[in-house]
Amino acid sequence: MRTGVVGLILPSRFSFLEMMWRICPALAVGCTVVALVPLASPTPLLLAQLAGELGPFPGILNVISGPASLGPALASCPGVQKVAFCGAIEEGRALRRMLAGEGAELGLALGTESLLLLTDSADVDSAVEGVVDAAWSDRSPGGLRLLVQESVWDETMKRLQVRMGRLRSGHGLDGAVDMGLKGPGAHVLAQDYVREAQKQGAQVFQAGDMPSDSPFCPPTLVSGLPPASPCAQAEVPWPLVTASAFRTTKEALAMANGTPRGGSASVWSERLGPALELGYGLHVGTVWINAHGLRDPAVPTGGCKESGHSWHGGLDGLYEYLQPLGTPARARFICENLNYDTFGLAVPPALPAGPEIGPSPAPPYGLFVGGRFQAPGSRSSRPIRDSSGNLLSYVAEGGAKDVRDAVEAAHRAAPGWAGQSPGARAALLCALAAALERREPALASRLERQGVELQAAKAEVELSVRRLRACGAQARAQGHTLQVAGLRGPVLRLREPLGVLAIVCPDERPLLAFVSLLAPALAHGNTVVLVPSGTCPLFALEVCQDMATLFPAGLVNVVTGDRDHLTRCLALHQDIQALWYFGSAQGSQFVEWASAGNLKPVWVNRGCPRAWDQEAEGAGPELGLRAARTKALWLPMGD
Repeated sequence: MRTGVVGLILPSRFSFLEMMWRICPALAVGCTVVALVPLASPTPLLLAQLAGELGPFPGILNVISGPASLGPALASCPGVQKVAFCGAIEEGRALRRMLAGEGAELGLALGTESLLLLTDSADVDSAVEGVVDAAWSDRSPGGLRLLVQESVWDETMKRLQVRMGRLRSGHGLDGAVDMGLKGPGAHVLAQDYVREAQKQGAQVFQAGDMPSDSPFCPPTLVSGLPPASPCAQAEVPWPLVTASAFRTTKEALAMANGTPRGGSASVWSERLGPALELGYGLHVGTVWINAHGLRDPAVPTGGCKESGHSWHGGLDGLYEYLQPLGTPARARFICENLNYDTFGLAVPPALPAGPEIGPSPAPPYGLFVGGRFQAPGSRSSRPIRDSSGNLLSYVAEGGAKDVRDAVEAAHRAAPGWAGQSPGARAALLCALAAALERREPALASRLERQGVELQAAKAEVELSVRRLRACGAQARAQGHTLQVAGLRGPVLRLREPLGVLAIVCPDERPLLAFVSLLAPALAHGNTVVLVPSGTCPLFALEVCQDMATLFPAGLVNVVTGDRDHLTRCLALHQDIQALWYFGSAQGSQFVEWASAGNLKPVWVNRGCPRAWDQEAEGAGPELGLRAARTKALWLPMGD
């Protein structure tokens, strides 16, 4: 089902092809587009005029030429169902906060930096040309981070500096010019970066002498930056290249993945095996081997981390403008009186853990972190009652420290679980389904005490078992897609785990919703930090008893306590890669606002209940699409 009206916000400098890659998929699936383009951009206006003349549907493409200050006005317009923003990272962060609770889905394509990784087996001359093409050609969108293996460092730097000396700067319409002008703002940004880099101990090489008042910035190579310096972590502006040396593949991946951005990268090597190892290990959206900047409309192109999570090209580009059948129109759910500074801070008083709480019908449950139950940092607990108000048990009152421990445990388990084969993941999910089936009488009885009729309770347990087995079957069928991009060679479309995924479960359907959210997350290779139903978390904790013996330690971590407080801790945590929230409208709005910190992808229910027993909503393709991210890996072809 199409999304509806799409608001497209383009940066001050954009290519016509980049605009078309976003407009065409939206129109192809039946959406209408309102595009905001910078002033003095006549081509989009002509395109809109042609679109209005070609068919009986005027208004399918609307173009507004105006300043960037109109972007927030377009994004917050009540009729806009989807906002596609291309621009700077900080602008995207501000837009994410501004649109919290507005109802519109936000797709971000942020930053312009790319990465080039040169190994000791690479053809250095070809790689140097790749650097020039990536950093200093007309097609270059921004700066470049260059990682070079130590054994070829001296040779690469020498050849690169010689090649830089042959580059020509001038008017962009001059056919003899290699580098054009990108405006005074880009020049100032580059100069500021160079000054800061020199203060932090970097060596700077600039090709050619430019007058101080010249609007042109020469090709610039910055090397010797300490890895932990601010400039090494900041986005590299155009037309700068920052170069660093590495010794081993492991060190190269650590350096490449050590920044919060994950746009595109290229790997240069004459040995396919090590090149693929690096390509698989890079946390970016697009990887080229022995090439840089290739594009094809049939191949998805996008990023991850703070580079945004929207895609154009291929099926993923179409999915950006589609939503599951039957999804209600996105309505504004903003809570005007929500205070972001205090949301989730006021935790209701909890009972102390220990003999002071009196006799319990069952042993108090601890937090399930790192593969075992443990006491919370607050050493306190809360009572859980059935539908008649009778005491069932006590559960731990988790807090910020417990969330940090759970996230650390999930990160420790992430590499091993992501490296498991789909068949191994499926086997563990099926084993958990068998364990859940053995617990059916006890779980059905507990559901009955929560006010569910016995037959309905048994049906819910059976459906939960089927969901686990279905996700296991889907995990076995997982694989990568190989496609041929015209004359440019084969491309692997990889589906990779998000990493550490935080899930806040709804109160309704405490067992079924827990299983329906957990199973696809695990099937796609994620590790999970989960907050179970607030009214009855005992189902999740009982399942944890089986997971303690079946699953690797840290794969699933369950933290109980005040929902709003734990949601705040999870949403503000910078080491959580994605967050799913199913709760109140206030909580949904806060999650969207707080996710701007590291621009993690979030999925919220906006305070609307979900039919977990329905196949489309409880086990539909949307869950699988949101549980993994796409990476396009371009394979080399020819000499």
